Amino acid sequence: MMKNVTTKAPAYKLQVEIDEFPPDPRTDYDNFGKMVCWHSRYDLGNKHDFSEPSDFLKQCVRDTLSADEVIDFVKKGGCASVKLEYDRHNREWALRTHDAHFNKWFTEYTFSPKTLNHSDMAKEYILECLPINALKELADKKNVILPLYLYDHSGLSISCSHSYPYNDRWDAGQVGWIYAGHDKIKKEYGAVNEETLKQAKQLLISETETYDNYLRGECYGYVIEKDGEEVDSSWGFMGDFKEMLSEMKAGADKEYQHLFDHINYGCMEYAEYEPGDKAVKPSIRKQLTEQAKEVQPEQKSVKRTGPELG
Repeated sequence: MMKNVTTKAPAYKLQVEIDEFPPDPRTDYDNFGKMVCWHSRYDLGNKHDFSEPSDFLKQCVRDTLSADEVIDFVKKGGCASVKLEYDRHNREWALRTHDAHFNKWFTEYTFSPKTLNHSDMAKEYILECLPINALKELADKKNVILPLYLYDHSGLSISCSHSYPYNDRWDAGQVGWIYAGHDKIKKEYGAVNEETLKQAKQLLISETETYDNYLRGECYGYVIEKDGEEVDSSWGFMGDFKEMLSEMKAGADKEYQHLFDHINYGCMEYAEYEPGDKAVKPSIRKQLTEQAKEVQPEQKSVKRTGPELG
């Protein structure tokens, strides 16, 4: 096959490539939120020591809610299957849990009125009894916690949205949460109110989208050569290709910025020659002529020995 040739190396050559060794946004970036995930095959999000989701939620409650806030939650009927009742006969508070199988209430712990109030021990006992939905409700009181859904089909993709394909019955499911406490929100925005909570939520979604770009392999870099010598390169552009192309152009030296105008996802390489120097390529006719001159397989004549059957 005849190859295209040039008589002279281009003055400038820009090549945009997939970054095969991009930074991990969860370990190499200074993030606002933390991402906790559990998966049997993939190591996702930030490192943590929680063996299961309920352990994480318990720690969130421990870190952000007082003992009295947890106790009041149960006293006021915050959880249908756990309750604190005052036993007038024994003059004590009883922590009780409901067993759905037997349809009965069982006493787990008892507290005197003096030991219940402000009791971290009572708080811990309650947390051990609460189901995961009640733990999540408590954790939400002083944290912004968003679910994370992983789509695993010919590659990985993660999102805070439960829309398709992240609600796919076979290839998707919730793998964890991304969160930030009210203390972090106050430090970032100066206050905790409806507006800053909304801003914090959007920032967590944005961080998840960046991590999704990383998992999808939407990470790019570029190399610029001048007269065959590398003069500039930059890597770690993570996100939508068009947006990253604009960032690459903005960050490059002004001498090279015009090269990016010739790049798109279908053509990630551009060569520019000095005025008057043109790439010399054989004409289509010449290429076809050269191909026709290639040695053809020797054809042997076959002597027919019988009638040909159609």
